[in-house]
Amino acid sequence: MPRGKACWRQTNSYNSVEFPAVGFRDRMDGSLSNAGQWGEYWSSDAGGSVSTSSMFFHSSNLGVTGNNGKQSGYSVRCVR
Repeated sequence: MPRGKACWRQTNSYNSVEFPAVGFRDRMDGSLSNAGQWGEYWSSDAGGSVSTSSMFFHSSNLGVTGNNGKQSGYSVRCVR
């Protein structure tokens, strides 16, 4: 369930996972964008040679996208 603009957190009676809004690296110049407002995380699927899926969130929105270029600097978070 989204919690403000700082992170996305999901909790049940046994586990909790939290993804900070770390922003992402601009694919053209490498600058950090939207830190503290957006979270962009790669999926565990390697996808194709140039693109794959990712999870994103901002404000109270959460979604999955399916064709992001791998040159985008999204974060990786190990979740088991």
